Amino acid sequence: MVKDSKPRAGSLAYLPRCRASRLIPRVKYWPPYEGDPKPLAFLGYKAGHLTTFYIDTTPNSPTQGQEVAKVSTVVVTPPMTAAGIVVYGEENGALKELTRVWSGDLPEVIKRKIPTWRPNEGGLKKLESLRDQIVEVRLIGMASPKLAGLSKKKPDLLEIKVGGDVEKALEYAVSKLGKEIQIEEAFKPGDFVDVIAVTKGRGFQGVVKRWGVKILPRKKRKGRRVVGAIGGRKPPYVMYTVPRPGQLGYHRRTEFNKRILLIEEDGMKLTPKGGFPHFGVAKTKCVLIEGTIPGTPKRPVVMRIPARPPPPIEPPEVTFAGILA
Repeated sequence: MVKDSKPRAGSLAYLPRCRASRLIPRVKYWPPYEGDPKPLAFLGYKAGHLTTFYIDTTPNSPTQGQEVAKVSTVVVTPPMTAAGIVVYGEENGALKELTRVWSGDLPEVIKRKIPTWRPNEGGLKKLESLRDQIVEVRLIGMASPKLAGLSKKKPDLLEIKVGGDVEKALEYAVSKLGKEIQIEEAFKPGDFVDVIAVTKGRGFQGVVKRWGVKILPRKKRKGRRVVGAIGGRKPPYVMYTVPRPGQLGYHRRTEFNKRILLIEEDGMKLTPKGGFPHFGVAKTKCVLIEGTIPGTPKRPVVMRIPARPPPPIEPPEVTFAGILA
């Protein structure tokens, strides 16, 4: 008789399944980039989903040249402000922050809401003195949820690496200090991006929902939605591979190679009748991303250049984007 067993259906590559430490995900890896200096990421806010019809331009695809319909996600991307510059040097094979320069053009209301803001006293001169030690340049991008139509007043900060040669990247960062950054400076339609966000939280869950463990027979004495055995006498502890109840959702996750179908100047053109559920009306510039992305509406989403880029393809021709009646 073959034993009927289904111990686990979840991957152990995502342990520990704990709550994300912060709602705005920090970018842990910046892919190599060669070219003109530009920001390698951008912060937006998830609005909702649409059905998008577009001409498939994927080479060797069975539907190449034909109109296809797929689900897509609308991300509201109001302009970000370059609130500061962070430069890093190298020490013992790791990055070490050399200095941090803030813009002096920020409004007083925003300054009070940024606890790390410091007056810019000779910061640019210090950058010049450290030019030979700099190996990486980053902008402190400040996104205003108020511009995206959210009720949140406190700005969201994100360190964004400036790609390209270090000398040119530093000049670009200095020229952008205190000015606005648009989504077109980082990406264009047809580009692939990696989406980093915090998934929808589901709270404390048992092993059946958390790991997909099989429900035990009706005559089981000590419960049915449990693991039949958590281990033997040796080793004298419960191994990490054994499914256990705990937190499910609200995890920081990265989804690779999501294609940008469209960058729309007027978000009202992509807003369905009555607005997006739990979000409302998209009033500013929006990005239409093929497929779904993690998180709930209004959640911050970081779009980064791809770490494992596929071959480039032509941007698609979007014929319709909306909710089918």
